[in-house]
Amino acid sequence: MTETMTGTVLVVDDTPAHRYVMTSWLRRAGFTVVEAGTGSEALALSGPDLDAVVLDVNLPDIPGTEVCARIKAAEETAHLPVLHVSATSTDVASRTAGLEQGADAYLVEPLDRGEFLATVGVLCRTHEAHRDADRAAQRMERLSAALVPLHRARSYDRLADDAAVGASQVLGRPALAIAGVEHEDVVRALCVRTDAPLVRSRSRDPITGLDPAGPSVLAGSAVPPTWRDLLARMDRQPSGWYTTVLTDSSGAVVGGLAVGVDDREPLRSEDVDAVHRLSEAMSVALSNLRSFAEEHRVALALQSAMLPGALPAGGPLEIAARYVAADEMLAVGGDFYDAFELGEGRTALVIGDVQGHSLRAATVMGQLRTALRAYLIEGHPPARATELLNVLLRRSHPEFVTACVCVVDTATGRLEMVNAGHLPPLLVGADGTARFLRGTTRLLGMDADEPRTSRTEQLRPGDTLLLVTDGLVERRGVSLRHNLGVLESVTAGLAGTDPQELCDAVLRHFDDGHEDDVAVLAARWVGPPVPVAEVQSPVMAGTGS
Repeated sequence: MTETMTGTVLVVDDTPAHRYVMTSWLRRAGFTVVEAGTGSEALALSGPDLDAVVLDVNLPDIPGTEVCARIKAAEETAHLPVLHVSATSTDVASRTAGLEQGADAYLVEPLDRGEFLATVGVLCRTHEAHRDADRAAQRMERLSAALVPLHRARSYDRLADDAAVGASQVLGRPALAIAGVEHEDVVRALCVRTDAPLVRSRSRDPITGLDPAGPSVLAGSAVPPTWRDLLARMDRQPSGWYTTVLTDSSGAVVGGLAVGVDDREPLRSEDVDAVHRLSEAMSVALSNLRSFAEEHRVALALQSAMLPGALPAGGPLEIAARYVAADEMLAVGGDFYDAFELGEGRTALVIGDVQGHSLRAATVMGQLRTALRAYLIEGHPPARATELLNVLLRRSHPEFVTACVCVVDTATGRLEMVNAGHLPPLLVGADGTARFLRGTTRLLGMDADEPRTSRTEQLRPGDTLLLVTDGLVERRGVSLRHNLGVLESVTAGLAGTDPQELCDAVLRHFDDGHEDDVAVLAARWVGPPVPVAEVQSPVMAGTGS
């Protein structure tokens, strides 16, 4: 036999002469051989590094058939092929029993050298093919798991992190992901090992180290300075890096993926394919992030243009407002606020939220805000103006909208409000109390016959009305009731605070990664005290408390 064979074979035989013959044949053919003289030794030496076992049926301590059964029962050696050999159990019944109990082949002694080596060679090749199939399946499973976070990434930092970690998990090698952020920033994330901390940098240094022409190998000694600070965290530097490049529609380099390569363990073809799959997914995700960012900028510009440019000032009602956009990669929402004078000493305060997060939501918000302003300026009371807005919404748009409409008589401090499914306003008293003004009507966009009702409240000097959208207090895993209670407690401790400071303090307290737009409107009445006889009933009939 001239063909050189490879693989590691465990030879188990209690007769030294027999064992010597078999191991000599195997070694001369190119196999690596491990020897055992008993069944116990065989079980101790069995492991995933073996490619085949040559097992004597008649061993002094444990029958060979039982040793075979135990090898097949262990998870790490379940697919390890076993060749039974025997000089005594040579009849058909014995051979059949051995095969039925798990052996993959059965030879009787005296052995023919050619047949023996051919049988062991077939078993090793079959085992290697099975092992390759397992590795491929595991790699595909890891690759599929690594691709999912890339498509879900909502920021450039997250994309770079997920790409580096995913590549390292799939390939078992160090991986460096590079993502070009708009405004010339570049994020670089290095995953040395999946059990090691991720290292990331963000700078305005240009993207270097990647060949614009396509995939290439970069020598470890030639890595650019922007990589060196990250690579300094590694115990051992790879001899090189296999790199792929990401380009935009104009051909400009916008990112890339690099995995460590080593002379002792070069990339296999399936590894290269996995790198390209990850790189393609990263390219799509990066393009999506840029599209999201552009839409977000347009929507923010539109939304900013639709929000009031100036708030009423100089009267007995001090007003402040804040608007904070969601995470930069999330679509803009339809949150809005408004404050304007109605004449005759009355001022309108409005806050609302259009269903959805998109450019359309911002557009609908602008139309509704303008319409509501017109209805109130025409002289319609809050309940009627809100119902007219509901009719307009149902005829023109499929969205649902929540809104709270308040009108304050700045001479007397009398407040009239209608809440259409929105979070209740919070009245922060000058005396250090805070309470929600309960009582809501159906949200806008719903068809119903019952009339909307309003409620009234008498403001005292120093009282502040706080209106917020749900983005301020809604958090995953935390009940809305809990966070509303937190808001109530926080504002009670801020009684008498200037509206500007109150808005900022509330936003700071809930600055823990909100996923929605936030609008906050605060109005403090600083008019004169109202005689007790003039104080109105705080609740109109039918509105509840």
